[in-house]
Amino acid sequence: MPAPALAGGDPGRFAFRDVRVFDGRRVLDRATVLTARGRIVAVLPGPVRIPADAKVVDGRGRTLLPGLIDAHIHDLGFPRTDPPRFGVTTELDMFNFVDRLRRDLGDYVAQRRSFRPTATADLWTAGTMITVPGGHGSQLDPPLPPDFPWLRPGDDPARHVDSRLAEGSDYVKFVVEPMHLADPWPSVSPRQGRAIVRRARQRGVLSMAHVSTISDTRWLCEAGVDGLVHTPTSHPIDAGTLRLARRSGVFVTSTLSIFHALEDQTALRAVFSDPRVAPYLTPSQRALIETPYPPDFPGDPIDLSLAAANLRALHTAGVPILAGTDGANPGIPNGVGLLAELELLVAAGLRPLDALTAATANPARAFGLADRGRIAPGRRADLVLVDGDPTRDITDLRTISGVWRNGARLDRTAS
Repeated sequence: MPAPALAGGDPGRFAFRDVRVFDGRRVLDRATVLTARGRIVAVLPGPVRIPADAKVVDGRGRTLLPGLIDAHIHDLGFPRTDPPRFGVTTELDMFNFVDRLRRDLGDYVAQRRSFRPTATADLWTAGTMITVPGGHGSQLDPPLPPDFPWLRPGDDPARHVDSRLAEGSDYVKFVVEPMHLADPWPSVSPRQGRAIVRRARQRGVLSMAHVSTISDTRWLCEAGVDGLVHTPTSHPIDAGTLRLARRSGVFVTSTLSIFHALEDQTALRAVFSDPRVAPYLTPSQRALIETPYPPDFPGDPIDLSLAAANLRALHTAGVPILAGTDGANPGIPNGVGLLAELELLVAAGLRPLDALTAATANPARAFGLADRGRIAPGRRADLVLVDGDPTRDITDLRTISGVWRNGARLDRTAS
């Protein structure tokens, strides 16, 4: 029986032949993937007859993955071309000023809808985080602007949600963070947090909470928050909290990278200095890697082993894990930082397959990004080709041989 033929006609198409495919959840050991006009057209097992007008990419010994999604970053003005060079084609920003993003990036909302070739990563943002005077955010350097919209006593939290959405936020993030357990800072209260979650649900957007403690995790899950944008690290997570988190449907964004940046850079530097990675770093990325957190940065010390154990327990309990780095904070360049995050997920006890799902299908599903995160017909042709098999050895993700954005191959040269 002859191999099935794929229709021709588009001179800009690519055909990935005899390639191992990780589709966001499962592995196809040998397949052909065809792209055209910025989309994935077909994913077929075994050999097929490839149209003469397709640019053929030999996939033997390689793995094709969906473009990676970093579910927790901050756009701090570094080039938007940095992340795709390391396979990160979508970023979810967790605090920014929408007017600044529009001024610097132009119409980033239109870009993420477009299928035109681009060398930049698509962006969604929480816009201005909701936090209280003297709380988390007060310690930032440079400081927040004088007109920052603090959630003050007596304010209606629902109006803060409405204001964020009027500014252009895609979802809502609020801060539940005591900073020091022995001498707690002001924080969004349970009453305020419940009102934020309720209003976000009424407005049809996701609500997410910055959280660090197990006790706050419990009331947030009871309130119905959609996501926790850090792994809680105050204490070992107990069975009751795990059951509550699983029943609530909450997702957890890992951010192990920021914990390592705060406490111990060893695991991050092992990735960034690898000869398979280092040549693609720009001078600005190298400078950020060498930037330490100030020794007097406020907050409780983080037990890295406890953070890993709590993340593993959440995953084992069936709570969806999303991979996020909290870049571009000191020590964590956007893009390449996600490679380190995925290795930290595996070191914490997740299978490589689960870590990759945390950076592809899981965030796409959690944030309703229906056009990406999977390799399937009709999806956006954001693709990463890797030498080796990162579904078995996550460090193979350091050996990226090609990245495609909207079906166009990128130049990975650092500039």
